[in-house]
Amino acid sequence: MVDSISRIASALESAKVITREAAAVASSKLGESSYTHYSEGIAPEQLRELLNSRNSREVKDGLRRIIAIMASGDGSIDVETYFSDVVKNITFGDAKIKTLVCIYLQRFAEGDSNLALLSINSLQKTLTDGDPEIRALSIKALADIKVPSLHPIVVHSLKKAVSDSSASVRSEVSFAILKLFIARSDEFADELLQLLEQLLSDADPLVLSSAVVVLHECFPERLDLLHSHFRYFCSVLHRMDPFSQAVLITLLIRYCKTFLPRPKVVDTSSEAGESIPLPNKYNEISFPVYDAEIHPDLGLFLKSLERLVFSSNATVLLASSNAFLQLATPMQFKKSRLPQALVRAVSSSSNLGVQITLLQSCCLLSMIDPTLFLPYVKKFFVLPSDDAMVGSLKVRILSILTNESNVKVIVKELKYIISNSKSPALVIAATNSLAVCAMLSPGWEAFIIKGLISNMEIEKLPAAVLGSYVDVIRILVQRNPKRHISSIMKLVKVLDARKALSDNARASIVSIVGEIAAFEYKICPDILRKLVGTFAYEGPETRCQILLLSAKLLSYEIERFKAEQPEETYNFSQSRVAQICQYVVHLAGFDEEFDIRDRARAISSLYDTGKYEIAALLFQAPKPSPKMTLISDDVELGDHSIQHFGGSGLDKCVTAYYKMIPWNDEEPNAADDLRNPATLKDYSRYTSSLSGSFISASKSSGTNLTQDSSASISHTSLASHQGKKYRLQTLDEFFSDIPSTRTTKKKIVIQEESSSDESGETDSADDSEEDSTDQSSSSSSSVPVHNND
Repeated sequence: MVDSISRIASALESAKVITREAAAVASSKLGESSYTHYSEGIAPEQLRELLNSRNSREVKDGLRRIIAIMASGDGSIDVETYFSDVVKNITFGDAKIKTLVCIYLQRFAEGDSNLALLSINSLQKTLTDGDPEIRALSIKALADIKVPSLHPIVVHSLKKAVSDSSASVRSEVSFAILKLFIARSDEFADELLQLLEQLLSDADPLVLSSAVVVLHECFPERLDLLHSHFRYFCSVLHRMDPFSQAVLITLLIRYCKTFLPRPKVVDTSSEAGESIPLPNKYNEISFPVYDAEIHPDLGLFLKSLERLVFSSNATVLLASSNAFLQLATPMQFKKSRLPQALVRAVSSSSNLGVQITLLQSCCLLSMIDPTLFLPYVKKFFVLPSDDAMVGSLKVRILSILTNESNVKVIVKELKYIISNSKSPALVIAATNSLAVCAMLSPGWEAFIIKGLISNMEIEKLPAAVLGSYVDVIRILVQRNPKRHISSIMKLVKVLDARKALSDNARASIVSIVGEIAAFEYKICPDILRKLVGTFAYEGPETRCQILLLSAKLLSYEIERFKAEQPEETYNFSQSRVAQICQYVVHLAGFDEEFDIRDRARAISSLYDTGKYEIAALLFQAPKPSPKMTLISDDVELGDHSIQHFGGSGLDKCVTAYYKMIPWNDEEPNAADDLRNPATLKDYSRYTSSLSGSFISASKSSGTNLTQDSSASISHTSLASHQGKKYRLQTLDEFFSDIPSTRTTKKKIVIQEESSSDESGETDSADDSEEDSTDQSSSSSSSVPVHNND
């Protein structure tokens, strides 16, 4: 009866396993959505049963459901209440279960530190697991448990794991050092620094990639740790991961500036061969032809950067360009092909933020040295798919690169953008860049002014675009007003034709009229007469300019009258200009803007008291010729005093990134022995030796297991194989216990004199058979057998 029940229970358990396997196969075929639908059907009570099950498949289903709830942010089930049920599964031998438990611990261990302590012993045991991924995950889980009392245990575990044979485990040790330093930097700084020194001596690029990040974040001032590893770091720089490459380049730039001598620039254009130290300001070498004398270690570093030119990572390219800007001559920078790489990265990147950062860097480097990007002018032409910000930066770079040889191509591109772009911001940027092109010659100035005035006749132009046209024309006309009288008259007509013109643009046109009053006075009073009629409806800037124009015309009127009739007194009541001026001053005296009211009272006081000379000095003083360079506020870039480009300028983080680091001219120790390579810790040779011999041994033993005649293992070959690189005495001792021949199993039958039931005899016979089998496997001696004759 008992046997029947056990067989039924076994059959039901087998059916349950088969059903779950079929469900798993179906879910893999139907896709992730089917498993998600299945997991969502697991009730909270059933979830606890799954987590407490002895079946690894059920435990995995429960843990997956827990992680899915954590990832989705579903608040219907509080996964933290399952803490004890989840943590105890760390003892399972399944790697996936351990991974899921570690992920859960990283999230909730801090909330229940007492229960989290229960898993520490199991996590420490997994540090000796055969799977390196499990060992690395255990270190990550230990470091992520934010319980202060556990930190000494974590440090002790890191001291053991720092010499692990797996590079991924040692790499995880580096990040664990970073986490501990952030949490308890004061208490464990010395111990963590010792561990970091061991990691910096590692030969594996993966370990070095994480170690240099920890050095940069935790001990940025300890550049002396790079002395004995400088040359090796330069040789493996191209093998590290991109993020670590950028960090290491930043560290090595500071190292070179601190411990290496400043390069010398030698004049090769003359026989004297004069040499000077590399100037602090970039591109200020006075020699027409020169050569650079640099330290061999600095040359090694710059040479290693040339291998990163083809990197697809924008951060690496920016770090490399910063290194050449800081450490090399302009000629070396151009020959490095990094400008071409930056331009290529702009074209190939699909990330808007990356494109903007790259273009801002190109813009800054162009302001420092425009010749860097002159061969790639057409690469900065705006594409139809470009964002408005990207297009504006490209246009600004084009204005910096403009010269006599490429101005025709650039002006054609800018006019195309103005005519076809639907982005007002891009059109304004192109218009401002046209002003820079117009500065090159009077011919281009007249051509661009004419083109902008013709564009103003287009209907339905945005007010901001129309205002930018007027601003650029005003700047260009103000440089030489006599040459552009006809253009000014066309602008005056715009005041009547475009009533919706912005206040700033209308004020600019009125100010231009005031500039020509000195040599074309006859047309100005009539313009003022038209403006007075709409004074009350104008904006504050335009009203202020009309007030100033009336005062200026009155000053010129009085000056002309004094020149013609020096003995006569000027009569305000008989002058049409004076009456218009009085009318404007009267209106301005009641203006809502206090600035306009104050100006009106000042003008009235000057003319009422007869201080005409002071009025002439105030209103007839010539304005300085504007310089349209699209640059404003100064930005100090160390010794490079550059300026913001455009209205919004460059991001501060970009200018700070390229800030020049001063050279250490206090006789830096440039001795070669300071950077003699240290002995590297190459754990890979031990791993390869062990794994290779293990594979060969397993192959031979796996083949011989099928044959009784070849069951022996050659211990001498194993020892000779491993004795060259690594002495595994424990394995030799272990293998020495293996018998040379396989012993045959003998059936043992024990006869008892006392009578017993059939079942009892059977049980005792089975037990004695198992015992005899165990004894025969551990020894080759014979076992006495009782035969029942």
